[in-house]
Formats: sequence, structure tokens, C-alpha cells
Amino acid sequence: LAFYEPVVTEGHLRRKNLEFIFIRFSAWEFAGCDKLWAGLVTTLCHHIRQHFGALPLSVFHVLGSRPRFASGFSQREWILKKGTCLRLWGLLLVLAAGVAILLVALLVPGIKDHHALKVAGSAVASLSGSSLVLGALSILKNLLVSEKKKIERLTDSDRFAGQLGFMSKIRGEVEVLVDFLAFMEVFERRRLRVVLEITGLDLCYPEKVAGVFNAMATLLSDANAPFIFLLAVDPSVIVPCLEQTGCMKGLADNGYLYLNRAVTLPFSIPEMGARSRLRSVEAAIRTREDLMYRIIAGNVAKT
Repeated sequence: LAFYEPVVTEGHLRRKNLEFIFIRFSAWEFAGCDKLWAGLVTTLCHHIRQHFGALPLSVFHVLGSRPRFASGFSQREWILKKGTCLRLWGLLLVLAAGVAILLVALLVPGIKDHHALKVAGSAVASLSGSSLVLGALSILKNLLVSEKKKIERLTDSDRFAGQLGFMSKIRGEVEVLVDFLAFMEVFERRRLRVVLEITGLDLCYPEKVAGVFNAMATLLSDANAPFIFLLAVDPSVIVPCLEQTGCMKGLADNGYLYLNRAVTLPFSIPEMGARSRLRSVEAAIRTREDLMYRIIAGNVAKT
């Protein structure tokens, strides 16, 4: 994370080893909040942080770098960060020099009276050491304050929510998340796909439904984003909600046209018949021992 930069090679793009990270998002659970789409982004950040751990993501925030694409047919997946190594060695050498000057000024006889030497040694040691401390404090800050808390603070701030930089801040957090997933792909030598299952959207208010579609567009705006959305909705309910909002401008107020553009692979499940419903009920009853016991007891009592 700190000293190596990942490289996306052609061999990595051809890997067939896939890992799917499934995240369930029930829009009905966030229907009471003002910004339903923010709940989608915070749920994504929270589950990614839980899956990989808080420490790797915090270190990546401070020291990580976006993976680069290999040039030509190179198969080298890791490149040493020479600049980072030189800066670290420089800080350590300056720190060692400052500490040495300070020790000499304090311990060597005949030099103890030189106040300027003590001040110089203390200044050099403190300046070089403060850079290392600031880096450690930045990692600690990201470790304690998660991406979910950052987005929640932004959404709670009425002063900042109306500014143009609001969505850019949200997009910045998402970009860091996408870069971290790309880093972990190279590190784990597999492809990662984050699958978000969105349900309960047809139970929310119209303006909040449009906000979730905008959040999906924000997450999918990066061509390399490893996100897959599974949207389970009733079009007869969602379309009127979309047509009541301002997102239909330029689409002739046609909600179905908007859905066709937002959903890449639409498909519908036919309505269940009487026999299928009966089989589903019987299968559900078999999984409940208490219900099976009552049915058996009832049949015995009748006989």
C-alpha cells in the first residue's frame, strides 16, 4: 500500500477468477431520511470497509495510489514508488541528523554551552518528525472516521448541501473506493465485482426514487467501476413516480423510456399462478417446524 504501485496488465484483464461481493440495499429502510440516494452510497462504503477491513482502506486513503495500465505486453504488476522511498529515507536521515546534533549539544563537554546548536538540533528533529507524525495521524483519522460518517456529515450540513462542491465530495469518496477495489484486484490476483441488490424502491416517495437513479448514475459514471446493480421494482409503480419529478425533461415525460436508458438488461418475471403460489406456501411451511407440528396436530385431532 505504501511503497508499491499496482499495474493492471493484459493478463490481469483476462483472469477468469471472479469474486462477487453482494450488498443488499432496502430502500424502504432509508425512506424516512431526506436523501435516500445518500443511504445507497453509505451502505456501499460501509460494506466494503467491513469486507476488507478498516486499516487497509485507511492506509490507502493516505498512501495508496490509483493503479496504472501496463504499456505493451508487460506482465509486471508492481512498481516501486521511488519518490515515496526517497522522501521517507530523506525524512529519516534528517531526523537522525537532528537527534545527533541535539545529543551532541547536550552530552559533549565544551559544546553544552552553545545554545544555538541545541535550538538547531531541536528544530531539525521536530520538523522531520512532525511530517511522519502527520502521516500517522492522517491514517488514524481515516481509521476512526469512516467514509459512511463523512458522507453523513456532508448530507447533514445544510450550508454545504446547496453548494456545487457537494456532489464532487461524494464523487471523490466513490473514486477512492473504486481505486481501492482496483488495488485489491491486483493484490488478490482476481477480479472483483460489487453487486448491489436494490429492493423496496417502489414503496418510497417519487423524488426519492429519482435520487436513487441519480446515485446509480454517479456510481456507474466511471467506465472501470466494478459495480453491478440488481434493481427489483414494479414498473407500473416506478414510472408514475419518475414522471412526477423533473428528471423526465427532454424525454417527452415518458418514464418507460427513462427506465430503458437507465437499465442495461431489463427483464420481467411473470405473475405467479395459483399452483405456483400453493407450492411456495407448502415449501415455506416445510421450513417451519412449529407450523408443521400444528398442521399435523390439527389433522390428528380431526381424525
